[in-house]
Parts: sequence; C-alpha cells; structure tokens
Amino acid sequence: MTHKNAMNQAAMKQQNREKTMQELWIHSPISRTLLAQETGLNKATITNVIADLQSNNLITTIGTEHSKPGRSQSLIMFNKSYGLCAGVVFRPQVISLAVSDIYATILWSEEVRFTISTDPMEVIGQLVEKLKTGISSCSHVSTRLLGVGVGTASLLREGDDMLYAIHSLDWKNIPLRNILSKEFKVPIIVDTGSNNGMVGEQYFGLAKNIRNAFYLSIGYGIGGSILANGKITRGQDGFAGDVGHMTIDLNGPYCRCGKRGCWEVMASEIFLDYRPFAEYIDRANQGDKEAIKKLNLIGKNLGKGISTIISVLNPELVILGCDVTVCGNWVMNPLRSELKARVWPFVLEKTRIEYSTLGNTSNMLGTLMRVIETIFKS
Repeated sequence: MTHKNAMNQAAMKQQNREKTMQELWIHSPISRTLLAQETGLNKATITNVIADLQSNNLITTIGTEHSKPGRSQSLIMFNKSYGLCAGVVFRPQVISLAVSDIYATILWSEEVRFTISTDPMEVIGQLVEKLKTGISSCSHVSTRLLGVGVGTASLLREGDDMLYAIHSLDWKNIPLRNILSKEFKVPIIVDTGSNNGMVGEQYFGLAKNIRNAFYLSIGYGIGGSILANGKITRGQDGFAGDVGHMTIDLNGPYCRCGKRGCWEVMASEIFLDYRPFAEYIDRANQGDKEAIKKLNLIGKNLGKGISTIISVLNPELVILGCDVTVCGNWVMNPLRSELKARVWPFVLEKTRIEYSTLGNTSNMLGTLMRVIETIFKS
C-alpha cells in the first residue's frame, strides 16, 4: 500500500467515525441497524466504530427494540457520565456560565456581573473561580472536563482567538484562550456569540437540515453568522458577520466604534437607550405611543440591513435571535414591510425570516455543542 493510499484510508476511517458519532448523538438511543441507515455506512463499518467507542467508554447500551417478530436489537447512546462540558457566554456587563453533560443538558449555571470600569483580568479571574465551583458541583455526573466553549461579544481574530475589541466594554486584545487554557488544561473553543448561536440553531432550532442561513443576535448590539453550504463562514481573519457596524445612515447617530449610522445603533436595544426590548414591549402593549414608534423604527431599520444581507447571500432562512425574540409583530411587521419594498419579490418569497424558537439560549447551547463536536472529531 502506498503512503498516499494509507493516508486516504485513515482519512476515510476518521470521516466514518465522525459521521457515526454525530448521527448517534442526534438520534440516540438507536439500534445499529438504524444507525447504518442514517449514516449510509455498511453494518460492518458501524460495528467496528461502535466497538471502538465502547472500548473507550463513550457509549452505553440502554434497552432493546423489537423491530421484527421474534427479533430484538440493543439500543445504544452516548454515556452521559463520560464527561462535562463548560460554556462561557460574554454579554455587556454580564457573563453567563454553564456546565452540561455530553448531551448539552445544563446541570449548573451562574452569572458574573461587572461594571464597565472593572479591570478585564479581574472579571476573567471571577469567571474562572465560579466556573471551577460549577464543575466541582457536577462531580456526581463526571469528574472529567471535556472542554470549555466560549462565545464572545467581540471581534475575534482567528488563529490566536484574541478578543480584538469589545466596543461596549472597551476591552481590547485580551488573550482569552491562553488564559483559560492555563487554568483548565482542556481544549478551549472560542468563537463569536453569533457563530455559536448559529450552531445552537443547527442542533436544536430552526437551522436543522438547513444549508444556507443567516443568524442575527440582536440585543445590546447586533452580530451575525453566515451559514453557507452547511458550514459557518468566517472570512479571511475570522471577522465575517460583523454586520452591526454596517452603515445604514451616513447622518445617523454616532456609534461606540467612532462611525455614524451603524446598524446596531439604530436597530438594537442601543436605540432604546440600552433599555431591554421586553420593557418596550410591555409599554407598547399598554398603548404607549413613544414605545410603539421606537419599535416600529427598529423593525424598519432591521429591514434595511436584512435586505442587503438577502441580496448578497441569498439565504434560505434569516433567524432573529437573542433579546429581540420577545418583540413579536411590533418589530416583525414593519421589518417585513421594509423587505417587500427593497427585495426582489421572487427572492423574498423563498426566504424565511423568523424569530429563534430558542430565545436567549441558542448562544449557550451552541457554545456547549462546540465542545461536544470536539468529541466527534477526536
């Protein structure tokens, strides 16, 4: 066998393993026969992969399934006690922490709250200590930490995972992955909150079985994630999706980044003087004209930006996630009206625009899934 053929066989074996593990995670508990059908792999390949996983205590047998008269098959699933996954999600002045099992079922959660003036290293120190406490509290499930996933509210430079800039906090050039690696000594998977939100939607939400989509995280700012042909696109340096700083009005209000008329200044909670969407929805439901007017303008401004995204990327689905999901028709109706005025009808009719059904949880779920995906590839 040539060296090239050996490499190709090794790559194929690894690909089969990843595919089997991912389908097993999605469909478990499942029989080997059905797993072969879901993956398109033959039974011999499935048997070999399963034997390897069992030898590493990654999967367990749970019950039987009667598929034909007189025949039964064992059902297999991942071993929930195999290990723990930790998640860290950055938002302005609050960091959400969670620990889950290998199925992203959250076992423990906590928050770290801080002020803009707090030193970044002090905040990260608090994060580390609280997360260690959370991991210890889940030792009844497992004492093995598989990894830490991180979702940032920052421009994230690919390659070194440097927190390049969080404008809302004035944090710049924070080597977050290096700090967490030294503390936890496990894989640290850092990505933007929006990219992790897209991953959450792929596994648990609207983006299941979708190949081309755009996810918008809309809260105290706007971030985006591009799903193209089933994969998240990050661009040359990892900055793809930073749509919050697209200019939609050259004469608009100043943004924290120094420019005028940025999309997030005119279509997020920043436009509401940093008050939560939920507060304005309550006021609008009570007939408050000022609240209704502001929500209507946010919807129109979101429509302006989304029309550009649709024209450039032609997604099948645009997901509105994070805090904005509480806004209902107060924002969605003017948004859709703006799209009708700006997007070709034959394009718009094939583009779904929907609120995330996961609300504020898609980011954390995606952050935990980034750790679980490393198990698929191990």
